[in-house]
Amino acid sequence: MLVLLTLTLSACGGQMVIQNVNFAHPFEMVMEADAEANVSDTRSGLTFSMDKILEKENISRADFAGTSVHMIRNQDGLYFLTAPGFRHVFILESGEGELKEAETVRIPGERLQNPAFNQRAPFIQLVDGDRTFSLSATGLN
Repeated sequence: MLVLLTLTLSACGGQMVIQNVNFAHPFEMVMEADAEANVSDTRSGLTFSMDKILEKENISRADFAGTSVHMIRNQDGLYFLTAPGFRHVFILESGEGELKEAETVRIPGERLQNPAFNQRAPFIQLVDGDRTFSLSATGLN
């Protein structure tokens, strides 16, 4: 009985922590916005509204419907998000039931036309036509 009690108590000990986790997704998610500015990825189950981001980009829901939203996750677990017509890449961190803005990176020049993300550790590469940018959690590199 004493052995069973000891084993039970030791199993309830401190919280387990797994370190050196690489959260990167090797490929970007491409999600199409619906008429209500919602996007979802069937593989990961990620679903959210683009309304607050559209406000920052000064784009209406009507103009955005059907647009492909590009998103990729880096090794630290941050999401990088952009879309055609955007001037920015939004860097988001996940919380309990939320995506929170960690950084907003203004992309120089014209609005993005056909953006795509690639993993280029330690950076996230943004390609838009003949323009290429390296991004990190703190912005352009």
